[in-house]
Amino acid sequence: MKANTLNKGLAAAAKRLMVVLALLLAIPSHAFARSAPTYTVSVASGYLALRTAPAYDDRNEIGELYSGDTVQVIDTTSNSTYWWVYSSKYGREGYVNKNYLVGRSAATCNQSKGTYRVTVAKGYLALRTAPAYDDRNEIGELYTGDTVVFVNRYNSDYWWVYSPKYDREGYVNCNYLSAVSSGSTRSTSTSSSYGNYTVSVAKGYLALRTAPAYDDRNEIGELYSGDTVTVLSKPSGKYWWVYSPKYGREGYVNKNYLY
Repeated sequence: MKANTLNKGLAAAAKRLMVVLALLLAIPSHAFARSAPTYTVSVASGYLALRTAPAYDDRNEIGELYSGDTVQVIDTTSNSTYWWVYSSKYGREGYVNKNYLVGRSAATCNQSKGTYRVTVAKGYLALRTAPAYDDRNEIGELYTGDTVVFVNRYNSDYWWVYSPKYDREGYVNCNYLSAVSSGSTRSTSTSSSYGNYTVSVAKGYLALRTAPAYDDRNEIGELYSGDTVTVLSKPSGKYWWVYSPKYGREGYVNKNYLY
């Protein structure tokens, strides 16, 4: 009797184990991608193909990954050249040549409070109403050279930002942003101070300055009628802190010559 009871118990445990294994096998591997290491695509030109097989063949291409796109590496052991990855861009798995992947740099996405420039290999960076890759949530197209101002970090891939181009806020993938170099960061975290303004001077130029004062020694740029700036902060007084796309840097300008 004891032997029969033990055998029945082992059989029941084995059945439960089989059920658990079946459930685990039924879950697609990308469901575990959250814990998988993330790598960034880096190609000198063209694209890195996402493939159905670990081989260079036009017939097995299922996606085009450009510099800045990211993938999550699921398996590195199946092939000496190709890794099995999950692409959030396409929402599917495939093989890519590992030689065009670099360990993801968190340098940009770990930063905050500042102005950032969009950098895309082709096409545009979408401004979105939700932190997800979906054609239905796009509200703007940001191209290389466009700028955004950091407002808040949502997760490791998406930021909530203000876009001077559209004068509205939204989500963007922070992997396509690079910090605008400047001597200091004075960007605010509310959009009420933001906006694009155009320079208007009767003659000469409007100086971009390192300090809010009229002084030949603090001039770092010459802005002429028709040039534009993005206002980042409006301190008291007649000088505003702005970003100049013309010079790719921030500084002070006399607000009386902006409209």
